[in-house]
Amino acid sequence: MRKNFLFIFILISALTLTACSLFSSSAGGDDYVMTIGNEKISPAEFSIYLFEQKTMFEETGGSDIWDTDFSGVPAAEVAKENAYNSVIYVKTACENADEVNVSLTDEDKTEASALAAETFGEMSREYCESVGLDIETTEAVMEEIVLHQKVRDSVTNTYQLSEVDYSAYIDNYIAENPDDDTPRATLESSLREDYIRLKKDEIYKEQINKWSENIKAEKNADVWDSIEITDL
Repeated sequence: MRKNFLFIFILISALTLTACSLFSSSAGGDDYVMTIGNEKISPAEFSIYLFEQKTMFEETGGSDIWDTDFSGVPAAEVAKENAYNSVIYVKTACENADEVNVSLTDEDKTEASALAAETFGEMSREYCESVGLDIETTEAVMEEIVLHQKVRDSVTNTYQLSEVDYSAYIDNYIAENPDDDTPRATLESSLREDYIRLKKDEIYKEQINKWSENIKAEKNADVWDSIEITDL
């Protein structure tokens, strides 16, 4: 179930974040991967986001994906950046959930608990111990991820497809893919869902950017550089 929504951030562009102070500090000392506002993201918390990226990459390209570059950037670095951006999206959404009248229900918490058990069960015990990850931390992260998805749904649920715009999109697709001889009616049907998701992603990204105008996010370079996705 989690692959349907948990990490929709693969290859998303980074947010431009400036400065502010939100959230409470959650990791002590210098053992943290990144900060967002005043909150430090521990290696344990970050490992969950990174594990999902590793899973998605390998489902798409197999274990050899890590030998691949994306526009000159190693796949491992792209995955780390995606995980970093995912944290920003989730934390920003959770911080603003009240603004869109969204909160977790008991059913949501049950779902988060199930997702946590699934994820924690897929990660090696040795790795979890090395970063201090336990099931309680995993459940807390999953609750935030489920809340984030509810925020996204709330922000984008008023979107209405413009048939005029969609027709122009199909025109552009046909022009850019002259070797694709799929009938137009088939294209209009098969691409519709992806187009709607794309437009909703644009709406959501715009809202996240507004919410995050005064939030500063940055990496802890010493810890960041030591992270190896293949260790997961």
